[in-house]
Amino acid sequence: MRSQIVGVVQFGELPMEDAMMKRMAILTIALIGVAGMAQAQPMSTAPTPMPAGIASQSHEMQAMAQTCSEPRKTAMKDEYGFRYDSRGDRLNAQGCVIAAPHMIPGAKVL
Repeated sequence: MRSQIVGVVQFGELPMEDAMMKRMAILTIALIGVAGMAQAQPMSTAPTPMPAGIASQSHEMQAMAQTCSEPRKTAMKDEYGFRYDSRGDRLNAQGCVIAAPHMIPGAKVL
């Protein structure tokens, strides 16, 4: 009678496959749990403090950009309409040098 039933396996008849399936199920659940915990970590919204040297440089650059004593002459204009002087510095509408963009080392890019 047993030879007539094909393809039906009772639990416990194949112990190696059962153990492997248990391991795979536990591993899958563990990976899902770790991924969920990693995603649930709160994101830091507090600004990171700038090092003293970089902070003073950026304030100096802003002060220089705001007080333009002598406007520079436009040497060229690119295809987007931005103006540049003979040194390659970008100029604003008044002819003052615009400070180059900079990032803090290790800062996240949005």
